Amino acid sequence: MSYIGRFSNNVAVRQTYFYTAAGSETSLSGADDNGNALVFTDGTYVDVYLNGVLLVKDTDYNVNTANTIAGLAALSASDVVEIVVYDIFSVAGLSSYTNTLKIPFYKSDSTIDTISLTATQQVPFFKSDGSADNIPLTA
Repeated sequence: MSYIGRFSNNVAVRQTYFYTAAGSETSLSGADDNGNALVFTDGTYVDVYLNGVLLVKDTDYNVNTANTIAGLAALSASDVVEIVVYDIFSVAGLSSYTNTLKIPFYKSDSTIDTISLTATQQVPFFKSDGSADNIPLTA
């Protein structure tokens, strides 16, 4: 499923988390089955699936606690919960970083890293088809 993002002039990102229930959980947070820490900035842009069925926010679950899916009916052992978090990344306003030729960003595990710019001060990235491209920085 494609996601354009909340604003124009931004690059959309989507992170998927998978949790396999041990049984009786009513909330999910922290590291998923792949060791990725659940992180989201706006619960409006979170989809939660239980065994492939989309749950309804504020009916089947809530996001009232930071980085936590809560209010679930008690899960059964081996239930699989998929959480999809949508967010945006803006390349605007980064001119102060172009002097260092590195752009800071948060990784899915909440650590900070940098991306080195190309010689023409563009942000390199790989597309889902495996090809490479660059995003020009604009003031």
